[in-house]
Amino acid sequence: MLGATGTAIVATFAAGACYDFDGARQRCSDEGRCEPNVAACTPQPGTDWPDDTFADTDCDGVDGQADAGLFIDPVDGDDDAGTGTRQAPLRTVGRALAMVRGLDGGPGPSHLFLAGGAYDEAGLVLDVPVSLHGGYSGRGGGWRRSAEQVARFDAGSLGMTVRGLHDSGVVVEYVDIHAANATGAGEPSIALRTVDSTGLRLRHVTLAAGRGGPGSPGAVGASGTEGLPGGAGQDGGINNSDVGEGGYPAEANCPDGTQPNGGAGMIGNAGSRPGNDGEAGSPADGGAGGRGGDMADAACSGNQCICNPPPGAPGGAGVDGGTGASGEGGAGLGQVQDATWAPDPLQAGEAGGDGTSGHGGGGGGSGGSCYVPGVSVAGGGGSGAGGAGGCGGGGGGGGGGGGASISLLLAGSQVAVEQGSVLRTLGGGPGGEGGSGGPGGAGGPGGAGGVGGNVTRFRGTEPNILSYQTTGGHGGPGGPGGNGGPGGGGGGGGGGPSVGVWCGPGSGVVVTETGITFELGLGGPGGAGPGQTGSTGEQRQDVGCTAPNP
Repeated sequence: MLGATGTAIVATFAAGACYDFDGARQRCSDEGRCEPNVAACTPQPGTDWPDDTFADTDCDGVDGQADAGLFIDPVDGDDDAGTGTRQAPLRTVGRALAMVRGLDGGPGPSHLFLAGGAYDEAGLVLDVPVSLHGGYSGRGGGWRRSAEQVARFDAGSLGMTVRGLHDSGVVVEYVDIHAANATGAGEPSIALRTVDSTGLRLRHVTLAAGRGGPGSPGAVGASGTEGLPGGAGQDGGINNSDVGEGGYPAEANCPDGTQPNGGAGMIGNAGSRPGNDGEAGSPADGGAGGRGGDMADAACSGNQCICNPPPGAPGGAGVDGGTGASGEGGAGLGQVQDATWAPDPLQAGEAGGDGTSGHGGGGGGSGGSCYVPGVSVAGGGGSGAGGAGGCGGGGGGGGGGGGASISLLLAGSQVAVEQGSVLRTLGGGPGGEGGSGGPGGAGGPGGAGGVGGNVTRFRGTEPNILSYQTTGGHGGPGGPGGNGGPGGGGGGGGGGPSVGVWCGPGSGVVVTETGITFELGLGGPGGAGPGQTGSTGEQRQDVGCTAPNP
């Protein structure tokens, strides 16, 4: 009977065409109709959670419960036509999360099964209670699982955010999250950020932060205002009462409240008196006033007398202002603010001090006159006023702090980092350079002195008529104001820190002792002067972390 039946079966196949078993298997696989190979798989008791054995203990074709999750394949998936099954996977995690959010808290998938490959998804936020399980071979590989098939997320300077998951039991495993180098001034690079979340477990993950952004450069200090010129003295007259007025002093009001005014020029005197001494510039130790010209007697030869009194002395130059103090370099770790890292004021370099103002120039001495009794003589020239001092230059701004490089940042969160995980940072960003101090303003020039008068007069009777030629002394020029001092250079910003785990307020972390690797780059270099150089950023495994409360 058995032989007859066997003969009949053979005869049937011999009589018909060959059957395409391989094609049929492929079609049923594509359409999701294939039954599991029960001969090769024996279901085990308990729930088939995705684990490190990668075993399919419930014989549904995958490590894990196939009907409890969505499947994502960055190569063979399709966000438009895909439904999230093994046969019709989605292409992006973002689309899968959107589908779960659309359930509005109702029953739905609790796992995302990720095929190995590159996920270029910037700004990804995990805010629904679904676990991410990497390591799957994808649609083309039958969703077999191994440690080599890691899902890699490449994003911006913030790789991924977990937000608002409370006691969720969410697991992220066999996933690499890479944050790009930060480019903004003082911007951090953070691989994974968790905000207001508890119960999160990280297993077999690589959290790789890029380099922190460079600190901003300090501003160049403002240039000091130039001093105004002193007024010129007037020319002397032709008689005893007609003399040259002194020049009007230059005035100044600098931002630091000083008034480095020039000294006033003085009036030229009439006959038979010496010139007047010029006024000193301000403040108290400004340029000295010039001495007035002496009175002179006429020198006679024959019937001609000539008198040329000396000029007034120039006013003294104002002293230059001093250079502002150099700013100190920045040093600090930064802080967690608004659920992210931000530079703190200590990281910024100190601004340089303002330069001090120059002192005002002294007024010149007025010209002297002649002593000739009974004869009108020329008056002396008025002296020039001193120039105002230049205002000091502004201090250069301090450089900004460099950005942080942080593998894992916690803000109000409790997280466990478990075996097989790597926390990697490329390094903190460099501090910004301090700004140069502004140049001081140039001191104003002193005013020119007035020219003395020139008069010829006659006295006596023939044959003893004498001619008297008198010239008033020239007024002395005012002294130039001193130059304002340059501003001090700003200090360089502190380098950004390089940190494995940063715990903000209300956060804690458990890091298992076995199989966790820290690969931390160096803190960023401090910014250069011209003030003092900023401090090098710190390199730390953790900042502010304690174990979560039981």
